[in-house]
Amino acid sequence: MIKLNLACGQMYLEGYINIDNKSMYHGNMNIDQIGDVFTLEWEKETVDEILLSHFAMYIPFNEMKTLLNRWHSWLKPQGKLIIETGNVKTIAQNILNTDNPKEINGPNGVMQLFGWETTAGHKWAWCPETLSSLMFEAGFKDVSVGDGHFHNNPQRDFLLVAIKD
Repeated sequence: MIKLNLACGQMYLEGYINIDNKSMYHGNMNIDQIGDVFTLEWEKETVDEILLSHFAMYIPFNEMKTLLNRWHSWLKPQGKLIIETGNVKTIAQNILNTDNPKEINGPNGVMQLFGWETTAGHKWAWCPETLSSLMFEAGFKDVSVGDGHFHNNPQRDFLLVAIKD
């Protein structure tokens, strides 16, 4: 089985090929392969699973369409694409529900929208509806939504699992 953990950052997973360009966390990460999500190429229909955890916010809207099409082509039939990211609707609600500046600016608020010291440069904010619609456009037939778990923040994050037909 070929399982790719794209833009893995500091989340090294056994059983995956952990790929990152080492541009964040001052390069302090364990990886199997250096590669950039935006330029990485892979042989078509050879991958069983692709995981992208907390990197979707670095992908501009129109570029996400291109990447989803590319990843779809890499996956075998019945291959799985898993994406976890912060939910912009939940983040907005967190901001609206408090007058506490620390909470407004914190990791469940503005910080999640724009990033912080080692992760600055977020390009887009997603919710299940916007990201899953792009997955369907890319040719995925079955997309399910769940709570995020890779960052242990299911109240803020969501997880999409898309299956290639």
